This record gives sequence, structure tokens and C-alpha cells, in this order.
Amino acid sequence: MNTIPLARKGFQRIIQFYLFETPVRTYKRSGKKGAPVTKDQPDPRYNYLFKKVSKRGITFADRNLDGSKLNSLRAAMARVSNVKFVVVDDYSEVIKAANLFDEDTEYLVIKRNYENVSVTEGYFYFIRNAFAHGDFDVDGKIYTLKNEKNGNVKGMARIKEDSLLAWIDLVNMDAEDIKKAGRKK
Repeated sequence: MNTIPLARKGFQRIIQFYLFETPVRTYKRSGKKGAPVTKDQPDPRYNYLFKKVSKRGITFADRNLDGSKLNSLRAAMARVSNVKFVVVDDYSEVIKAANLFDEDTEYLVIKRNYENVSVTEGYFYFIRNAFAHGDFDVDGKIYTLKNEKNGNVKGMARIKEDSLLAWIDLVNMDAEDIKKAGRKK
């Protein structure tokens, strides 16, 4: 493990956003029937209670980014970075998929249905958990992230600092600007 670059502004911004302001929400089944309809409880028939992962964060739902808009965000993330995104169906496939990339390739591999959130939210939740649980390393401006629970690897990534910062900028854009981000003019 390398020394954590605490004084570097890019690192500080990354930690601030991904750890303390992550826009992800999780949900669990509720025993209550007929919960009120809100942005974080869209349909009471499903009996889910949504909860912010970071109390300081503004969720994707609060930003009016859900459904197809999250797909647009994920597409823009690919356009503004060189990260290869992979979603696998089984824990055993996470390490196998990550090992397919050479040491110069940026990648982000997660298990599908990661903590019962959308794929796009899953990427952000994975990054948040890697920082929150200290399972990361920074070598220059390359971040190596991992998240596991009970011996199961839920995700692995090697991402440049510039990519992580660009994704923060994307999340803070409105939906129309996200659609245009990274497109050739």
C-alpha cells in the first residue's frame, strides 16, 4: 500500500464526493403497507424503504436522475473516460474479469444487483464502499479499489484520478448536459 495523498486537492475532492456525498440510495423491504409516494419511495405497492447511503449526499432521485437518465449517465461516464465497465452475475466472476485487463487499462467490475441498486448506482456505491472501508490504494494518480464482504469480492477497479473527477462533474450536471457530455462536436 502506498501513502494516501491526503494533501492533494484531487484526492480531497474525490473523498468528499464519493465517501460523504455519494448520490446512491439503498432500499430494503418494509413491513409497512401503503408508504407515502415520494422521490425516495416511488410506489408504495413494492413496500420498499429507500435510504441515503451518505446523509450529506443528494441522491440520484433527488437530482431527477433515475431510469433511462441513469443509463445516459453511465454512457457519459464511458465517453469522458477510458474506463472499461463490466457487470458480472456471480462473485467468482469479479476477479476473473478484472484479471483480463492489462496493467495500463482502466476498468470497473462489479457484481450485478450490487446491494439492490441499479448498475449505475452500483458503480458509485462500489467506489464509496472501497473508500469507506479503506480497501483502496493510490499509486500516483491511479486508484485501485476493491470491495468485499464475507469473503466475496463484490467489485474491483483501477481508475485514473481524472476519470473519478470527471464523473463527479457529470453527476452535478443536469440531465440534458449529461446526454451531451463527452460527445464530439
